[in-house]
Amino acid sequence: MLLSVIVPCYNEEDNVALFYNEAMHSLEEIIDEVEFVFINDGSKDNTLEELKKIYKTAMVNIKIIDFSRNFGKEAALLAGFENAVGDYVAIIDADLQQNPKYICQMLKILNENSEYDCVAAYQDVRKEGKILSFFKDCFYKLINKMTEVEIVRSASDFRLLKRKVVNAILSLPEKCRFSKGIFSWVGFNTYYMPYTVEERANGTSKWSFWKLFAYAIDGIVAFSTVPLVVASIIGIILFIISILLLLIIVVKTLIWGDPVAGFPTLASLLLLTAGIQLLCIGVLGQYLAKNYTESKERPMYIVKDFYSSKEKQK
Repeated sequence: MLLSVIVPCYNEEDNVALFYNEAMHSLEEIIDEVEFVFINDGSKDNTLEELKKIYKTAMVNIKIIDFSRNFGKEAALLAGFENAVGDYVAIIDADLQQNPKYICQMLKILNENSEYDCVAAYQDVRKEGKILSFFKDCFYKLINKMTEVEIVRSASDFRLLKRKVVNAILSLPEKCRFSKGIFSWVGFNTYYMPYTVEERANGTSKWSFWKLFAYAIDGIVAFSTVPLVVASIIGIILFIISILLLLIIVVKTLIWGDPVAGFPTLASLLLLTAGIQLLCIGVLGQYLAKNYTESKERPMYIVKDFYSSKEKQK
């Protein structure tokens, strides 16, 4: 098998058939050596039924992994990697914002440049609001200062990986996964290819601002311990300041007595220190929560049903 195409799907009933037809057309020259790995990530619409229609009529290798509930895109990607058998593995969304035609360009790049092990597509023109773009810029600047590996600003999960890169990713046993960081952490030479994002064929994005914010927090916690160091430094600084203030108060009381004035300052300092303490406790709680999740050793996903063209042919 030359190529495996991993397609995570969540509430994409109006898009999966359109995506499949477009992919078949785009990969026509190598279609006999292609398999599609669709992951139905607990969709609440008729995505599974639409995938079954494709499965029943397809003349190429099709795998459908049906989750028992929605486990998230990270779990869907892991399931795709674990079930893909191709020498090359592509990741692409089903909404047609990422056109399958670019997969052929990625294959050509890897075949003509043996020094590269992976092709990552990035948006040459970002089609998003200025506010969202600003926060994304802040996130990438922050996480790149905190981590030992560089996470490229506009690089998406739309990628083509050689088998050895996939094997390296699968060797990581962690449950709290952040794929953008994992792709960078495993290393290998990556070619960054520009592509043009198209409009969604149907439906709306599943990523709200708050989901992206939570995902960003997960990424920072997963790949950096700097927040813990910062929390410790803040604690030390506050401790030193409190000792100095204590000495000042003692000296001031001995020399000028104990006036009542200064209550607003004291109240402000108490509120400030209490707020910083809660912030540091929250940072510590994030790491404890991740450790708690890892210690339970629960699977990242549960498969309800599995369909494979090879099983159908038996």
